Amino acid sequence: MPIHKKKIFILFSGELRFFPENFSSINKYLKEYQKFFLFYPWDHETKKIKYFQALYGTDKFDYIHQKNWDKYINRIKYPDTASNIPSLFYMWDALLQSFLKIQSTLNENDLILRFRTDIKINSKNFFLNLDNIKDDTLYIPDRYHWNGINDQVFFTKVKTLKKFNNFFKFVENSINNDEFISPEYIFYKFIKNKKIQTIFFDLDYQLVRNKKKKSTSKKMSYIPFKDKIIIKYLKITYKFRNFKKFYIEKKKRNKVQNYFYES
Repeated sequence: MPIHKKKIFILFSGELRFFPENFSSINKYLKEYQKFFLFYPWDHETKKIKYFQALYGTDKFDYIHQKNWDKYINRIKYPDTASNIPSLFYMWDALLQSFLKIQSTLNENDLILRFRTDIKINSKNFFLNLDNIKDDTLYIPDRYHWNGINDQVFFTKVKTLKKFNNFFKFVENSINNDEFISPEYIFYKFIKNKKIQTIFFDLDYQLVRNKKKKSTSKKMSYIPFKDKIIIKYLKITYKFRNFKKFYIEKKKRNKVQNYFYES
């Protein structure tokens, strides 16, 4: 009698970057599960779609339209100068549009992996028990948190996505209050405000890049004192949560996020 494999819906939204390593590493990492790829690209990404159709074996692409967020971006008083702040708005615009479409088509207990097409997975095993995925909980890789919590990847139930419906209202309030605006920090504050539980799990991965760019110096961000204290606390708790790997084995130093092709 064949063993029934659990289903995982893998969400890609917004800008698509084509790297075959993404598909091959997902297949190896999630080899024990049924995988369904959900693509919600911007409606100007049509030229790339044929590559994804051929590699991922799907023709299910539901296009979304990119909005203009300049009126919010231009009002930010304290941006994270190490981040591409506009990408915060475009990323979440794409995600929120995708979440609404997913909620209308999938079962509320279906399992969603929010992912990116430029990720190469290095881990060999998936260390989550899919029989015990909790409601109102995000399962997040314990790396690349920077000034808050990693927003590149998370695993959850469809029903939890409803919690994000007023995400941009929360961002606007942060801007109005002259708070520090950083992608990972906004993500941390939002899930805390919504009382979404976070459970960290081990996932070693990198972001694939075509060519290593020369480093350009940027001025340091000004971080208001209250925000600075919270960010410092988050960084300390990360180090102690991973005490052995960070201090003894000297791993998980967050210095290898990018994987560059040599050219």
